[in-house]
Amino acid sequence: MLFSGVTIPLRPITPTRLQAKGWARVGRPGAHLLRRGAWYPVVRISSSHIVVLDVNRRNVPVDRRFLEIRYHPPERWSIVRCEPREIQRVGRIFPLTYAVCPSCRHRQAFGAETRELACERCRKTAGLAWDELS
Repeated sequence: MLFSGVTIPLRPITPTRLQAKGWARVGRPGAHLLRRGAWYPVVRISSSHIVVLDVNRRNVPVDRRFLEIRYHPPERWSIVRCEPREIQRVGRIFPLTYAVCPSCRHRQAFGAETRELACERCRKTAGLAWDELS
């Protein structure tokens, strides 16, 4: 940057504690309140089998046994098959199978033959992860 004839070198961006150390989603029901299919940034992985996730800008500790962890951000829509009793807990009518946006975690219905989906909320288009059914 040039300022009054003085050149100030730009500093490279360094990792901060806010950068995700990975991505995690719950794989099975358990003692947690996380939504199945939604990927959450990993804040910290402790040696006591606890993983701290960033859930809506809050640190939430979750037992590692309930999680699937990846070290790259999700690129495809997660597909979730919902049990009827889970729909009653949510308190609203929702399809038994829905997709979760890899970008904004929005839940969205889709057709049986769908291979690619555009998010109604963030407009991101991506394929569906049929091989990773939750």
